[in-house]
Amino acid sequence: MTVSFVSQALSAPHGNPLNGAAKHATVTLSMTTPFGSAMKNRWLLKCVPLLIVVFCATACAEHADLRLALELNNEGDHAGTAIEFRRLALSEPDAASRAVYFWSAAFETWKAGEAARADALLDRAEDEQALSPADVSVLRGELSLARRQPNEAAFHFENAARAAASDAREFALRKQVVADLRAGKNNSALQAASAAGSEAEAALAAYFKGHDKSPALGGWLGSVPGLGYAYAGEYANALRSIILNGLFIWGMVETASDDQWGAFAALTFFEVTWYTGSIYGGIDASHRYNQRRLAKTEIALTSGFALQPDYQALPTLQLRYRW
Repeated sequence: MTVSFVSQALSAPHGNPLNGAAKHATVTLSMTTPFGSAMKNRWLLKCVPLLIVVFCATACAEHADLRLALELNNEGDHAGTAIEFRRLALSEPDAASRAVYFWSAAFETWKAGEAARADALLDRAEDEQALSPADVSVLRGELSLARRQPNEAAFHFENAARAAASDAREFALRKQVVADLRAGKNNSALQAASAAGSEAEAALAAYFKGHDKSPALGGWLGSVPGLGYAYAGEYANALRSIILNGLFIWGMVETASDDQWGAFAALTFFEVTWYTGSIYGGIDASHRYNQRRLAKTEIALTSGFALQPDYQALPTLQLRYRW
């Protein structure tokens, strides 16, 4: 430690040889004493508690954000949960934890019905290069299905199945079968079902035993009111179509026989609407039949399986596939 002393001498009286000039003298003492070390230690002792408080405040804030995310998730608020997970990801210094939070934000955004935004968040999770390929691919597949891109979904689920094992592999294979069926790739669906196991094979065999309805044939049959609906199995709509068309046709005949041409014109206008509706209804009913048949098979294929992260394990990503 260095200590400096400064003294000032005034002009000397009685004809001092200094001739009355003011003289300055500076004396510098340099000495090293235990005092410097004591001051340093005292400063550290004062700073350490402050650093502990700052660290604890930061940790508590992070845990508070995570608790909020979990509470929102328990309430079913997927959009709010996604926002909190994204906030955690942006404030997380560790790359592995940051990737997990971005993945979780993508998952919750998908659950909120925003597959495009979820895909962008999943990109950020993948950029951290800290997640397994299976964890990324399986969510990519779900997002592709949500965006009605079955070919892409089948590709991602196939990649997930190659990189995964056990329940994760079976889940990815079953979802690949679903994607292949939506894309019309029946041979690929058969191969995936065979790899997924006997239950998936049985579900797919039941699907192939049935037959889709032809929308074109449903439209032609719809030219006879109600018949197109009946072809697709919608008997209540078929009966409704028969009654409505029958009433308006009867009204047209009656008004024409009574020369009530104004009423005839009005009834004819509405009958054209009902009649063309029967034709288009036959087409739509056939499409709905095919969709119901496919949806039934998808339920059979994925029954007991669902992608769900275990948020209690955060910031580690743990996924469950079988329920």
